[in-house]
Amino acid sequence: MVSAKTGQGVDKVLKCIVDRIPAPQGQPEKPLKALIFDSMYDSYRGVIVYTRIFDGVVEPGTRIKMFSTNKEFIVDEVGTLKLARIPHQRLIAGEVGYIIAGIKDISDVKIGDTITLAKNPTPSPLAGFKEVKPMVFSGIFPVNSGDYEKLKDSLAKLKLNDSSLIYETESSAALGFGFRCGFLGLLHMEIIQERLEREYNLEIINTMPNVVYKITQTDGKIIYIDNPAHFPPAQHIAKIEEPFIKAEIIVPTEYMSPIMNLVKERRGTFIKMDYITPTRANIQYHLPLAEIIFDFYDKLKSVSRGYASLDYEPIQMQESDLIKLDILINGSPVDALAMIVHRTK
Repeated sequence: MVSAKTGQGVDKVLKCIVDRIPAPQGQPEKPLKALIFDSMYDSYRGVIVYTRIFDGVVEPGTRIKMFSTNKEFIVDEVGTLKLARIPHQRLIAGEVGYIIAGIKDISDVKIGDTITLAKNPTPSPLAGFKEVKPMVFSGIFPVNSGDYEKLKDSLAKLKLNDSSLIYETESSAALGFGFRCGFLGLLHMEIIQERLEREYNLEIINTMPNVVYKITQTDGKIIYIDNPAHFPPAQHIAKIEEPFIKAEIIVPTEYMSPIMNLVKERRGTFIKMDYITPTRANIQYHLPLAEIIFDFYDKLKSVSRGYASLDYEPIQMQESDLIKLDILINGSPVDALAMIVHRTK
């Protein structure tokens, strides 16, 4: 006689076995739909993808396709994650594990992308994936020009875990070869800089951070500039637009006057003010993003003795009277020191 408790345990074991049996002929399985939630790079096996299976089955020998890039690969190994990677014959719907498919190019794997089958792809990817749009740009150059390849490999490995980082090659007459990098904000830029220095033992130089400017030329052509060195001549510019943000500053009432003066210096436009408590106010402004990415937060903390807090969100591009400022050394402009400033400054 088998007890009810023992019988339930046997049923669970049988169900697990049945779940791993391939579907009978004539009953096709659902198309593979797997979410990439992380990845890492192995020097011998290439990019190892960490994934959750939502539909379908993936096993060694399966030809898979990345939904956003349409790149195809043949799976070498699948398995689950414990303290180490545990290989399995297959991963099925509901399981979380890893996929090794000999992916050598790091750019072929994007966090949030959907993996599907090459022959029987899913009609639509998993919702939520979109390309990240950076807000702040800065050049990163190695102090030692011989570290250029090392810097290139280091940025590629950082991008595996941080899909919001973008970069492209850039050359400067003053600093040599490096990369133009896009970040979500100043904090993101500082984190990348620290990781390059601490994890990869690189000595780097950062150029002044910039935002993206929308320039309408006299011939009607619209271009987007994130590097002052690419700024067109003034006679070819019809108008310049820059990104603005909506900022909320929460501050004790005794520090309101110096903070208002600070925001006014940064071309801020007052929107409204609400009193949260009798001694604390929430002030809202519209500010150019370029005015807050450099040292605005430090000065905000300084004039408020650390009591003020800042939160902001991007709103839209607005036309501004901007010009390119060149720094000359021995009479020659240095592209790495160029910046975009408001004409009043």
